[in-house]
Amino acid sequence: CMTMESVVAILNKLWESTVNFMPNLVGAFILLAIGWVVGTIVGRITREILRRLKVDEYITRSRRPVFRVSDIFKVIVEWSIYLAFIQAAVGVLGIAALESFFEGILTFIPGLIKAIIVIIVGYAIANYVSNKIKESKISYSDILGNVLFFLIVYISVALALPSIGIDPFIVNAILLVILGTVGIGLAIAIGLGLKDVVAKAAKKYFRKL
Repeated sequence: CMTMESVVAILNKLWESTVNFMPNLVGAFILLAIGWVVGTIVGRITREILRRLKVDEYITRSRRPVFRVSDIFKVIVEWSIYLAFIQAAVGVLGIAALESFFEGILTFIPGLIKAIIVIIVGYAIANYVSNKIKESKISYSDILGNVLFFLIVYISVALALPSIGIDPFIVNAILLVILGTVGIGLAIAIGLGLKDVVAKAAKKYFRKL
């Protein structure tokens, strides 16, 4: 059985550990508060600069864009700063497991930013090419513009995936399935549409013979 002295000794050690840990905990909370303020301010400044440079208008010319580049980079900047301060706060607490976890996240962020930039640039190029083709009013311009838009976006996604450590094999396989399905459909449609033309040509050929 535990004696009264041993219980008191355990409580004293627990109290000493708590007292010694409190400055670290307070320091961690201060770092988190500073990180939240700095991240929020810098994120808003980043979004305002991009909007004044009219980056959103250059990349997405539609009235209702799918996304705004300024909003995306605002979130990226905010969370990059948040995570940096969270890692510093965890380091103050001295929790090695959490520190290595956030270090891994911060190592992942540069690749994520690179992938997002590649996709955004690809989307901008795809949108520009698609709009130019549709404005040209050539035959099947709408269909051709949509097909090229899809292909350019696909290429940008395939180029972006290795930056975040993902093999683009799955995306390539999906594209092959889509292209195969569309190709078979076009072949059947063309075959049915040219059925009468081929039959007439064959009759004329045999008549000449």
